[in-house]
Formats: sequence, C-alpha cells, structure tokens
Amino acid sequence: MPLSPADQALVADMKQRELHVKSRQRAADAIRFEVRRYRVVLTTLAALAGGVVSALIFFAVDSTLPRRPDSWRPLAVDVALGAIIGMQLARSLLGTAWGRRRLARYETSRRARFTSELHAGRRWQSFYYQDEDISPYVPQILYFIEGERRFDSVEAALAFAKENRQDSTIFVERSRESFTKVAAATNVMVMSTVDESGTPASRVMRFVRSDRPGVWYVTTAPEGTKAHALDRGRIAVLAGTMESGETISSNRVRVRRVPAGLAEVADLYRAQVPGYVDRLTDEERERELVYELTLLSAKVDTWLEREIVEFTH
Repeated sequence: MPLSPADQALVADMKQRELHVKSRQRAADAIRFEVRRYRVVLTTLAALAGGVVSALIFFAVDSTLPRRPDSWRPLAVDVALGAIIGMQLARSLLGTAWGRRRLARYETSRRARFTSELHAGRRWQSFYYQDEDISPYVPQILYFIEGERRFDSVEAALAFAKENRQDSTIFVERSRESFTKVAAATNVMVMSTVDESGTPASRVMRFVRSDRPGVWYVTTAPEGTKAHALDRGRIAVLAGTMESGETISSNRVRVRRVPAGLAEVADLYRAQVPGYVDRLTDEERERELVYELTLLSAKVDTWLEREIVEFTH
C-alpha cells in the first residue's frame, strides 16, 4: 500500500533534513580536522624553535671550549632535547586558558567558512511529528520505508523504531561528557517560569554545580515572585556560552527547596562563583533560600552537534 500524501510530504522533509544534517556533519568534520592540524602545526613550530635555540646554545658554548668535540652526536642530542622541550612547552601552553582561547578563536574563524552549512543543519536538527521531536528516529524511519519498504506509514515505522531502540553506552558517555564540558564553562543561566495565570517570565540567575551530574543549585531572597515561581516547580533552564554557541537547555527539571539553606552550598559558591557570598551578612545568609534543580534530561547544543542527555537520579 503506498504512503498517504501527508506521509509522502513527511518523508520528503525527512530526506531534506538528512541532506542538511549530513552537510553539517561534513562541515563539522572539516572544522575539527583543521583545528587538529592547527595544534600539530603550532606544536611542530615550537619543536623546531626549541631545536634551533638548543643548537645556538650548543654552538655558543662550544666556541668557548679550548678543545671542541669532533663528533656530531652531542649536537644531535642537544637539538633533540631542545625539540622535545619545545614540543612539551607548546602542549602545556595550549592546555592553559590562553591556549584554549587561541584554539577557540581559530575554531571560530574556521566556522565562518562553513556558516551556511552549520546554520542550515542547526535549523533542521529537530524534526517534529505529532508534537514530538522524532529526530533520533528519522534515519531508521527512512530506512524502513525507503530501503526495506516494510511499512506504509510513518506512524508504524516510528512505533517499530521506538520498540527496538537500543542505547549505546559509548553515545551515552559521550553525551554526558559534552554536558559536563558545557556546564563547567559557565555559571549563568536563564530560568523561565509561568505564574498561576500562565504568564511567562525569564530571569538571569547564577547557579553552581554539585558533584552529581545534572544537579544544580540556585539561591534567591524570600521576597518577590522568584521564590513563588520556584516553589511551583514549573521551570525551564537555558545555560551556556553564547559566544561559542554551546548551550544546555531543559524543561524537565525537578525543583526542591533545600531545608539547610545557604550553609549547605556556600562552599560550592565560593569555589565556582568567587565573591558571591562574601558580602552577605549573617542575617542575609540565614534568610537566603536555596533550591536544588535536578535535570531529568537536557539538550546539549553546539555548532557542530547536538546531544540528548538522560539522567537517572
């Protein structure tokens, strides 16, 4: 039985999505390759510079000796040691904040070359069917319908794909690593809430991370509407570094007021948001409310990929 006109249109959109997503993936692979090559070039140049400096030092010292060695081996060893030291210094420097910023700037310049592919791929990253994002199942649906011709409707193919879903441990670990990396890069988030009448509101808030993945803490004064919104528990969060395009978003968040108050998370704030609690008086610290935000799942978006993270709390 042939597909219905509505399903035919859906399949056509799915094919279009896959073209854009694959184009984005090729662009992402090219960017990663160029960044890796840039690291290798910088490390190689540092090794060459270290070898040259070592050779110059060798010749300077050698010229002061009354009896110069006839063998070339001391020079070769000296140059090799200089190259190794230069390489290690370059690797250490690239691991510092300055080195990471330099690599990030270079990656940003590479992204400018592929901006159309990245933007198009990002627009097509989600794919909705009956108000559900089915983007993880799109390749399987196309295979079942176009390749095997096993089903004559998108709904049946989707149901079969869901029933036979298998989660890869490698992908799960990778998605959690991406989440941890993006979360560690910021302590600012936008929290959106709704009041009793359904009116939305968004606030910029500081948060701190706990040692449990997907568990954050925020504080607020008891006055105002923020505490009431958190007590209702209907919130969505968006955190990330906007300049690099890395974000974490979730609307599946469990909210709990921490009875112990600020004393329970004061050390986390001192470590992750220096100065945040230093100017609070003892009375203000006693009155400050603390809420635990437990993310049940989250989307991790970058210019190069999207990961869906599921947490088991």
